[in-house]
Amino acid sequence: MNDDTGGDRIRVTVAITDDDSIERLVECVDDVLDARVVEDAESNPNRRPPVLRIDVGEVTPKQWEALELAGELGYFDRPRRVDLETLATVLSISKSAVSQRLRAAESTLIQAVVEAARESAADSSSGSGSGSGSGSDAEPGATGTDREPVAEPDPGER
Repeated sequence: MNDDTGGDRIRVTVAITDDDSIERLVECVDDVLDARVVEDAESNPNRRPPVLRIDVGEVTPKQWEALELAGELGYFDRPRRVDLETLATVLSISKSAVSQRLRAAESTLIQAVVEAARESAADSSSGSGSGSGSGSDAEPGATGTDREPVAEPDPGER
């Protein structure tokens, strides 16, 4: 709950994916309070979609292994709980190889998220209502023709 309206009003932000649930929620709350929907995600074209489906098929198994290990051991925490040298030791590869795998995987995932968000925004603005957001009909690993290639690690590092 988010009480940022001041006074005697309360603003509640809820993420619900289907219209029936939204209507039921408003009806239930309205039985107790004077409830109304102030904004929905479709009314704000600049709002980021709450859920995106992305294709992770371009992340290689070795990149995925490095990402998982880095996440589990706290490499992405602030402050970091583990450094590249430790990850390299656990993976039995060089520190630069770990760094390269993580950068390549991060780049691939970020591009996939941005692309999926663009597709979701285009779907919303065109009124298709598919809501899937990322071309989930595509084969795993498939990409659009307008996508820039990701810098790949040395073949020996894959």
